[in-house]
Amino acid sequence: MTERQVRVSLLVWRPRDPDHPGDLSAGWPRVLQVRTGAGPWQVPSVLLRAGEPLMAAAERTAYALGLTLPNAHRVLAVDQRAPTGREPEELIVIVDGGWVAGDDVPAPDGARCACSPACPHQRRWAGTDALADDVGLASALGAAVAAIPAFIVNTWPAGDTAPHPAPRHGWHARHPTPRDRRNSPPGA
Repeated sequence: MTERQVRVSLLVWRPRDPDHPGDLSAGWPRVLQVRTGAGPWQVPSVLLRAGEPLMAAAERTAYALGLTLPNAHRVLAVDQRAPTGREPEELIVIVDGGWVAGDDVPAPDGARCACSPACPHQRRWAGTDALADDVGLASALGAAVAAIPAFIVNTWPAGDTAPHPAPRHGWHARHPTPRDRRNSPPGA
């Protein structure tokens, strides 16, 4: 049997115009990427722990970035990666981390992470050219920016997890507002 793991990735994006986050006339938004040392740049992610709810893993990732998840919890894409070398097969679940304005997540190219002074992580805002080889991530960004209905997770008031398929008609009536989809630093 092949070893498998589930990775929960958090897509956090910065629109070209924060006043109109869905406007692509100035170009596609930039995507937050992180890396440790000289490792590859990738969107922030964690491995799903045994028995851990999907959104709890997404919250762990957001917390490490100093953010809170948007009000609408959405899975934007699911991608499967074949095993490579000693790495196991991965199922990657890309969760909507919302969008941020310019200074919500300081990440000048190659800057050290703010989680602690000794943290080895680096952050950057990557353009869509850096996503060209990642079909799952590119699809997730398109769904996030265009507010395409996605698989909704944990929306019941009682906290019960109840997945809902995208409605066929009138989805815009339940379409999240820009503030619902925006990812805010704690206390904002």
